[in-house]
Amino acid sequence: MKSSWRVVALLCLVTGVAYLARTDITVAQERMAPALGLSMADMGAITAWAFQLSYALAQVPAGMLGERVGARQTLALALGGGAAASIVTGLMPETAADATLIGTRVLLGISQAAVFPVAAMAVAQFVAREHQMRANALHMASASLGSAIAPILMAPIMLQLGWRAVFLVSGALGSTAAIVFFTMMPRRAIIASGARALALADLMRDTRRLAANSSLRRLSLAYLLHSAVFFVFVFWFFRYLTEARGFTVLASGVWASLPSAAGFISGPLIGALADRYGRRVGEGHARRRAAMACLISATIMAILGAVVPGAFFAIAALSLSSASLNGAESPFFTTATEIGARNPGAAAGLLNLMGNLGGVLSIWLVPHMSDAWGWNGTLLFWAGIAFAAALLWLTVGTNDRASPSADADIALANA
Repeated sequence: MKSSWRVVALLCLVTGVAYLARTDITVAQERMAPALGLSMADMGAITAWAFQLSYALAQVPAGMLGERVGARQTLALALGGGAAASIVTGLMPETAADATLIGTRVLLGISQAAVFPVAAMAVAQFVAREHQMRANALHMASASLGSAIAPILMAPIMLQLGWRAVFLVSGALGSTAAIVFFTMMPRRAIIASGARALALADLMRDTRRLAANSSLRRLSLAYLLHSAVFFVFVFWFFRYLTEARGFTVLASGVWASLPSAAGFISGPLIGALADRYGRRVGEGHARRRAAMACLISATIMAILGAVVPGAFFAIAALSLSSASLNGAESPFFTTATEIGARNPGAAAGLLNLMGNLGGVLSIWLVPHMSDAWGWNGTLLFWAGIAFAAALLWLTVGTNDRASPSADADIALANA
C-alpha cells in the first residue's frame, strides 16, 4: 500500500509540472503576442490547432505506448519533451515567430499527450480498485495546482525578466521533474487490473474493440463537453479578468489562480467521498452520481458568475464552477479505465482524445464568442454545455467493461 501511494505522489509531480508548462502561455501571451505581432485571436488559434489538436490526436498512441513500455519511461519522456518545447519557445527568434511557435506548440502537445492516459493506467495498475477515484483525483488535482501556480509564479517573472523567461523557467522545471520521476518511479508495476503487455497487433485490435464500446463512446462525448467548458477557465480566465473586469496583469496573475486552487481542494475531497460512497451503493453508481452532481454544480455556478455584477462575487462563483469541473475528472477517468480494464492506457487515451477535441473547439471559439456576445453571454453558453454533459452520464452504464478477456461479451452486455 505504501508503494502505491509513492507512485501516486510521483504522478502528482508529473501532472503538476506538465500543467504549469502548458498554462504558462496564458500569462506570457500578454507581452508575447504584441512583441511578435500576433493578436489574441491568433494566440487562440495557435493554441487550439497546434497544441490542443496535436495533444488530442496523440492521446491514444500515447496510451498504447504506455502499455508497451511502461509508465516510467513514457511519462519521463513526456516531461522531457515538454521541457524542450518550452526552452525552444523562450529562445525562438522574432522572425518567422508564428511558424516557430506553431512547431513548439505541436511538440508540447505530442509530448504531454501521455500524461493523463498513462497516469490513469498507472493508477489502475498500482492502486486497489476501492481507492482509485481518490488516487486519480489526487494526481488530477495536482494539474490544478500547476495551473494555479503558473500565473502566480510567471506573472512576476514576466514583468521583471520578460516573456521569454517564462518559458525558460518552465523548461528548467520540466527537465528537473523528468529526472526525479525517472529515478524514483518503480520499473515494474504491481498489476492489479489484470492488464498485461501485448504485441502491437493485439494492442491495435483491442483498442479498436474499445472504440466500438457504446458506453465508452457516450462517456467520451460527455467528457468532450465537460472539457470544452473546463478549457474556458484554463486558457481564457486570465484574459477575462483583464478584459472584462479591468484587472492589471499582476492582479490577474493572483486572481486567475483561484479556479485552479479551488480545483486542487475539491478534486481529492470529491474523490475520497465518492470512494466511500461507492462502498455503500456500488462504485459505478457512485461515479455516475458524483460526476452528475459536479457538472450540475458547475452549471449553476457559471450562470451565477455571468449574472452577478460584482467582480469578486463573479470570481468566487466561477472558481467554484471550475472546482466542480475538476471534481468530475476522477469519475470520468476511473470509469474509462474500468470499461477498458485490460487496456487502461488506451481507454483513458480514447477518453482524453475526445476531451481535448472539446478543448480545441472552446479555445478557438471563446475569443470570437466574447467579441460577438460579450463575456456574460459566452459564460452562459458554456454553462449550458456543462449541463448537457451531466445529462449524458444517464446513458453511461455503471458496470460496463470492454476488455479483450474471455468474459468480454458478458461485460459488453451492459453497454
